[in-house]
Amino acid sequence: MNIYLLNIEELIQGDAGIPADSMLHKVDEARRAKVLAAKTVQGKAAELGAGLLLQKAVQDWKRDKPQQSPRIRFCTVSGLFSELTEPLPLTYRYGDKGKPYFENIPLFFSLSHSGEYVLCAVSRQEVGADIQKIQPSDVLKLAKRFFSEPECRALERCESDREQQGLFFGLWSRKEAYGKLTGEGVTAVLGKDMQNTDAKRNVEWIDVSPPEGYALAVCRFKFPCKHGI
Repeated sequence: MNIYLLNIEELIQGDAGIPADSMLHKVDEARRAKVLAAKTVQGKAAELGAGLLLQKAVQDWKRDKPQQSPRIRFCTVSGLFSELTEPLPLTYRYGDKGKPYFENIPLFFSLSHSGEYVLCAVSRQEVGADIQKIQPSDVLKLAKRFFSEPECRALERCESDREQQGLFFGLWSRKEAYGKLTGEGVTAVLGKDMQNTDAKRNVEWIDVSPPEGYALAVCRFKFPCKHGI
C-alpha cells in the first residue's frame, strides 16, 4: 500500500513557475477534462494535483509494486513535474454506487482534497482515504446532529477547544474514509461510532500523521476482494 500527500498551495497561488499547459499534459485525458471543467482556481488545482498523484502511484506500481506495509510519500508539485514524463493513458470505470476504479490495472485507489492538500491512497485491497482541514466550528452542535452518542460524549470530555476540534475532524475524516471504502458514502456512517464499530473486525485503519492543522484517515479491507466490486 502506498499513500501520497501533495501540497498544492503553489498551484492555488499561481506561483509554481510551470506553464499551465505543461502541467495539464502530465495527467491522463479524463483528469485533464476534470481540471478544465472545475469552476474555481482551488478546484482546478485539486483536480490537477489528484491527476499528478494518480500518475505517480501507477508509475510506482509498475516499477516496484505497492508494498504490503503502508508507505507514505510526501510530494511537491515541482518534484512531480520533473519526475513524471509522458502520462500513462489511464482509463476508469465506475461501480454500482459510483465508486471509480482503474480499467485494466489491478489496484484500488481513493482520492481526497481539502485546503492546500491532495491525498491519494492505492492498495491491492479496497481502500478509502480522506483529509480534512481543521476549521473553527461549533463542533458540539454538529456532532449532536450527525454523530453517535459515544462520539458526542468523547467530544464533551475534551479539555480544550483545540483538542475538541481535532477529535471532531478526526472522527469526520474516518467516517468519510470508511464511506469511500465501502462506496456507500459518508451518510451511511454518520450515526455510527467510528471508535467502536463492528466493521473494525474487517477493516484496517492505517496510522498516518496528518499535516499541521489537518485530520487524515486511511483504511482498507483486511481481506482481498474482487477488483471493482
